[in-house]
Amino acid sequence: MPATTSLKLPDALKTTIAKVAAFEGKTAHALMVDTLQDAMEDALVRQQFYTEGEASYQDTLRSNAVFGAADVKTYVLARVKGGKPGRPKALPLDAAKPITPAHD
Repeated sequence: MPATTSLKLPDALKTTIAKVAAFEGKTAHALMVDTLQDAMEDALVRQQFYTEGEASYQDTLRSNAVFGAADVKTYVLARVKGGKPGRPKALPLDAAKPITPAHD
């Protein structure tokens, strides 16, 4: 059996929920449940993204290897055009050097 939860909503939000629910042909309750479910699914995806990003970062620190953005771009563009370029060469990570975005 579902658990019951009580929310105190500002009047303006309650009015908006009622309008949106009516437009979508749902009850306010169904709209809120669907919205919360979607938000929690998004939050779980974000958490997984951050977890994988941190693992990748730690792997980079362990391997001490990175690739130059320009080298990767050249490699990918050559592959897209059907070429068989050599893989970019790994470079040592320079912790003192700030990470900057690649420029086109």
